[in-house]
Amino acid sequence: MVADTAGWADGDRRQIEDLGFRGGDSRGEALRTLDLTIADDGTPTRVLDAPAMAALNSHHARFAERRGDVVRYQTDVSVWTGIPAQPTPQDWEDVRALLGSGGMLGVGAAAVLPEGWELVEGAGGVQLTGEAIEGVPDAEAVLLTPDDVPEMTALVERTKPGPFLPRTIELGTYLGIRRDGRLVAMAGERLHPPGWTEISAVCTDEAYRGQGFGRRLVLAVAHGIRERGETPLMHAAAGNTGAIGLYQHLGFRLRDRGAPRFVRVP
Repeated sequence: MVADTAGWADGDRRQIEDLGFRGGDSRGEALRTLDLTIADDGTPTRVLDAPAMAALNSHHARFAERRGDVVRYQTDVSVWTGIPAQPTPQDWEDVRALLGSGGMLGVGAAAVLPEGWELVEGAGGVQLTGEAIEGVPDAEAVLLTPDDVPEMTALVERTKPGPFLPRTIELGTYLGIRRDGRLVAMAGERLHPPGWTEISAVCTDEAYRGQGFGRRLVLAVAHGIRERGETPLMHAAAGNTGAIGLYQHLGFRLRDRGAPRFVRVP
């Protein structure tokens, strides 16, 4: 992928460089090239190292709130924030302005925290990629719509898979399984960096666990992602070994890089 940055402002050029675009092209100094081929670990490194930044600067740009080179999802859509891989002092001030004191965000391994900023203990995450996942449609899975959001929110509150906000459903396709008209399981699409779609909000009501609903819905969502020519991606809390084990059993693999550290704004 090639971008001609002639006439671009330095900040705009830096944003695409943070996504992995690099100069040095023999065709001209203004060209920036992004290599989307498979890296040694099996993934395009830069795109997945900062999936929120990549999504908000591409497929999800309409949901973005920006300050300088820092970008976050609108507050009723998602909690994810994108920050340059090596933040400057100004970037950290922009994070403070966007998120406010007490706000939390994930940062990469290269980010050096300013004085007074601390990691949130016990809040680590893992990233899994699904290059081997083909997906399987599920005849019982129903497409969820904004009218279903109250039920979806109630299910999330009962099962705690992670944040699900009033407009999260706008980020992609969400599928559910009902029993006696009641929503008892769901999964859907969240982050959408180029070439990838994250499967998220995988949850099943406690009374209906052990019936394979989570597995079926993950594969059904993955099927739709594959039909678009993209690859499924997942994130999980590092301590959620049950979910991680399920995803690995389905064929997802843990990625060596990309697991964020979480920081709270002082």
